Amino acid sequence: MKNFIEKHLNKINIGLIVLIAIAPLLLCFNSSLWFDEAYSVGIARQPWGNLFISTINDVHPILYYVLLKIYSLICGTSVIALRIFSVIPIVLLAIFSFVKIRKEFGAKVSFYFNLVLLLLPVTMHYGSQIRMYSLSMLFVTITAVYAYLAYKNNKKKDWVIFAIASICSAYTHYFALFTIGIINILLLFFIVREKKELLKRWFIYGAIQIGCYLPGIVIFLLQSTRVSKGFWISVNYPEIITQIIEFFFLDCINSGYPAVFGLFIVIYMILRVHKLYLEDKKKIRPVTIALTTCGLVILVTLLVSLKRAVFIPRYMLPMLGLFIFAFAYILSVEKSRLIKIIVIVGLIGLTIWNGVTLWNKSYSEENSKPIEAIQAEVEPEDIFIYTTIGPSSSVAINFNENKQYFYNKDNWTVEKAYGAFAPQMKVVNNLDEIENYTGRIWVIDAGDTNMYDYINEMDGTTVIKDKETYYHPFSGDTFIISLFEKN
Repeated sequence: MKNFIEKHLNKINIGLIVLIAIAPLLLCFNSSLWFDEAYSVGIARQPWGNLFISTINDVHPILYYVLLKIYSLICGTSVIALRIFSVIPIVLLAIFSFVKIRKEFGAKVSFYFNLVLLLLPVTMHYGSQIRMYSLSMLFVTITAVYAYLAYKNNKKKDWVIFAIASICSAYTHYFALFTIGIINILLLFFIVREKKELLKRWFIYGAIQIGCYLPGIVIFLLQSTRVSKGFWISVNYPEIITQIIEFFFLDCINSGYPAVFGLFIVIYMILRVHKLYLEDKKKIRPVTIALTTCGLVILVTLLVSLKRAVFIPRYMLPMLGLFIFAFAYILSVEKSRLIKIIVIVGLIGLTIWNGVTLWNKSYSEENSKPIEAIQAEVEPEDIFIYTTIGPSSSVAINFNENKQYFYNKDNWTVEKAYGAFAPQMKVVNNLDEIENYTGRIWVIDAGDTNMYDYINEMDGTTVIKDKETYYHPFSGDTFIISLFEKN
């Protein structure tokens, strides 16, 4: 069996690439959305001018949104089509492993890279989510590999690809920016220590990266000042340590087993890397650099979070390719069949468990009920009002012919960012327009909001449909829907 696998390793690897494409595609025929995805859909449907205004005022870089818009011009803006866009980088990452990682690090490393990529629970989920995570994984992995090749071979082509991938990473996600920053610093460290003749090229291509990212720096500073009020991230210590350990293995699983398995993997990798380092520290260097990069990004952002919270576990996704590479390399040199069986069987069990859970959430009949309840009675002149953007973002996407109001009672600086839901949705800081309105008003509340009370207390309002509560498994949101007539 072992000889058969080794003989046909490349063919099996190609089969893994096919499976990596199929797995997230299984979840792409789901039209349910949570807020971040609804935002991406809204952005893809905007004209170019409003796209740039909204995304510059968002909390993420703009490249993903630009590429999504270009893709949508060809494939359309349906939820299903936009989900498939996120599958493409995952498949390209697997192909990159087969083509480049296999060439530089061997067929076994590439095989295990794609096997782990397929079996990690987060792959199926974030490979079908209408967000920038899969794209950031691809760019950061390419950046890291070509940084290594630029150092190793000092070829112009490698430096150019390294710089391009680095710039793309920085414009895709801010944790990708932090990651490529660490990669550049570590590259400089080893150049100064061992290959000073590469210093000139490091400075040249570093300057190119900085020059190309100057607009990104301006956008980052603008976004930082705008989100300082009403910033939603919180970091809880020491719980965050468990969340970091379990994240890649947990996803939608509601159990402590992924944390236990994650701790086992972390301890196993530390022990194996230590042993391999003692045997040949230069040979294992790509692995130690990959893990050091991940560790430094997590450490620095957790330290920053002591002052202002910026870290949530899913922001580790841009550096997932680095973790997988290190894990794959260790498995490729592991001699114990028992260890390999435990790891692979554990991953298979977790990904099936998570896949079934995610499938049930994605395709639950409950997801369509709040939208269907509105569709059954909505009229063209009806308006919507809400003070929570979670469940209401789906309403904004599904009822884009009806005028809608987001009551910004906490005065968040979101007016321009929420242009993603224009022209149907308007951000208002008071209820004057609603006070002067005559007609039917749909109120969308969540479990922790009371827009119903604001409207019910207005003069001339009568309840047509009292509160109806719907749970939305895919997003985890609660929709509380009511309908008023205002004279």
